[in-house]
Amino acid sequence: MATKISFLNLKGGVGKTSLLVNVASCLAYMGKRVLVVDFDAQSNSSIWLMRLDRWNALNRNPENFILNVFKENGSSLRNCIQKDVVRDSDGEIALKGLDLAPASFNLMDLEHEVPDPWEKPFYAHFYEELKEVESGYDFIFFDCPPSFSHAAQCAVFGSDHIIVPANPDALSIVGFHLLIDKLESFKRQSLRWRSEIQSPDPQVMGISINAVKPGANIDIPLERFNAQVERFASQNKVPETACIFPEQIHHSVTVGRAVLQGLPMVLMSKREASMKVAEDYIRTTQRILSLSAHQPDERPAEAESSLLN
Repeated sequence: MATKISFLNLKGGVGKTSLLVNVASCLAYMGKRVLVVDFDAQSNSSIWLMRLDRWNALNRNPENFILNVFKENGSSLRNCIQKDVVRDSDGEIALKGLDLAPASFNLMDLEHEVPDPWEKPFYAHFYEELKEVESGYDFIFFDCPPSFSHAAQCAVFGSDHIIVPANPDALSIVGFHLLIDKLESFKRQSLRWRSEIQSPDPQVMGISINAVKPGANIDIPLERFNAQVERFASQNKVPETACIFPEQIHHSVTVGRAVLQGLPMVLMSKREASMKVAEDYIRTTQRILSLSAHQPDERPAEAESSLLN
């Protein structure tokens, strides 16, 4: 059964998509089967993993996108999935085991323009679609918008865990606080359907700190994040195991180049700058493997060694 994780913060620009794409790619590189479901209408995960030219070409067939799963007589989630989505410039598979259910800008229509023909919330309908495909994966990651929209609710309702990407700043701390409040409200709102469908009750796994600049002193933001986590744990709003990941993702301009090339950092050329941020993502991936109780296969040690040495 797949471990399902939402990457979510109510503050935008915190490195959410970069974290998700690179952790998903590290897992695939390590031999795991991974599905990325893009629930953000900005479509950044989809454009990164497919590259803009392939994503534009796919736009000629709207039934290929995640929005169509919510339309009457639309596609199934299974039929939306693009297999082995990371390709080189010649269109050859560059990374096996990483699939994508892509988004387009039209996903924003889910909020107000798509009728609900199933007499159940969108998130309950999506969970049934998810059950049809999850046995084929070790991990399913949801790229969420920086809001608690219908799309984000679909992701959270289907998740076992939530990872909160954040920057070491005051606004990210506020975003985390608002997120916990929204999660508590949504748990109450969705209780009937969660009981009826027997979907998981998602728990915050931890906070991943991104875009840490060299030499920056982030002790005060970390103290404030820790204080919030401890307070929410005492209120049973997050589990006692929730933590700030000790592995931090450092700021790097090479991530922008990776987006343009349609490649995750584990496949970028082994320049020193690329290597350093790739190490950050690999170590964060190992942290997530540990916290989700997945034991690495034989290949992770080889993958980590090949990148860290």
